[in-house]
Amino acid sequence: MNVLLASIGTDGDIFPYVGLGAALRDRGHTVTLLASEHYEPLAASHGFVFQPLISTAENNALVHHPDFWNPLKTAQLSARWGVRFLRRQYELVAKLIRPDTVMVANPGVFAAMLVHEMHRTPWANLILQPWVIPSSIAPPLMPGLTALRHAPRPVWQAFFRGLDIFSDALLSRDFNRLRAELGLKPMRRILRQWWSPQRIIGLFPEWYGPPQADWPRQIRLVGFPRYDGRQQEHLPDHVLHFCQDGSAPVAFTFGTGMRHSAALFRTALEATERSKLRAIFLTKHRDQLPEPLPSSVHHCSFAPFRNLFPLCSAVVHHGGIGTVAEALTAGTPQLIRPLCFDQPDNGDRIQRLGAGLWIKPRHSTPANLAHALQQVTASPMRDRCRELSHELTSDGALSAAADLVEETATR
Repeated sequence: MNVLLASIGTDGDIFPYVGLGAALRDRGHTVTLLASEHYEPLAASHGFVFQPLISTAENNALVHHPDFWNPLKTAQLSARWGVRFLRRQYELVAKLIRPDTVMVANPGVFAAMLVHEMHRTPWANLILQPWVIPSSIAPPLMPGLTALRHAPRPVWQAFFRGLDIFSDALLSRDFNRLRAELGLKPMRRILRQWWSPQRIIGLFPEWYGPPQADWPRQIRLVGFPRYDGRQQEHLPDHVLHFCQDGSAPVAFTFGTGMRHSAALFRTALEATERSKLRAIFLTKHRDQLPEPLPSSVHHCSFAPFRNLFPLCSAVVHHGGIGTVAEALTAGTPQLIRPLCFDQPDNGDRIQRLGAGLWIKPRHSTPANLAHALQQVTASPMRDRCRELSHELTSDGALSAAADLVEETATR
């Protein structure tokens, strides 16, 4: 079987596809990763074929733009960015199709939808969080719309209709122009039809995102994938020594693609000083950190979460689903300070599970952060986190996802 795995984004968006690819490779299938070109070495280290969906410069033009992290501006920015590559990506994917090909793609990679329609190639979606699934029964928490959290179903039905209209206004002209050139009918309500009709694989457990009656029927949930995409299995010595040299530190991380976190780390530093806590600041961008750092705070550009989080008293992060899953598995309380996308929804789910708290951006002062840290590091929340961690002892999610991909290929 020839498997095409296609996604765009930062490490948290790509690593689950790499983990799935490794599971399929181990079953004897040929795997091709389609992503930003800077993931080519990662693909090669796993024995995958690689094809760039976008260049590194094109990827950075989006994820490094400050508006990308603004919940009111990111949709328009992302749509204008993405439609420029529609034709190129369709032609790339179409060239890779063989009779034994199956595609596994992020719903936002519209090229997979077009290839499926044109060539009837088997196609599955891989989704990482319940937030992307519209539901008026159990609506996801939308950035900036927390006041609507408990609104009645008709309000949410109207909201999603409005979202469809807005999305079509951003996407339909370029998308339907290409469809017309391919001999396909124009499409309306694009975000309601970007799902594969064959299979949607959800990489989260039912207790985290309970399926709803208005979800697409072809969704199957397999659990969190425990895979960080790297070969390194051990903590760097300097990080391990810091963790062992005093009380358990608090880990702070705001995402691999975040280049605008200076203010977040300044707030974090003041909050840890108020709380008299030790801390590890995880970021690839050292220039985002205050200078100098006190001896109670240690900087690390990368550390494998599955090895680090069990040594920490808490994890403060942006609410990315990969970080959420690793902290849950480690049994480590979380304090989520979301930016946009699915992050507020993940924060809300963690708080309702009793595994942590989330704090709205406008409330994210050093004093509030310090107070929240005292709550999440208290014994009752640590005990609840240990209970939940027992639900996540298995690494079987990627194997189950691979089963579903093989099933999709034979349908």
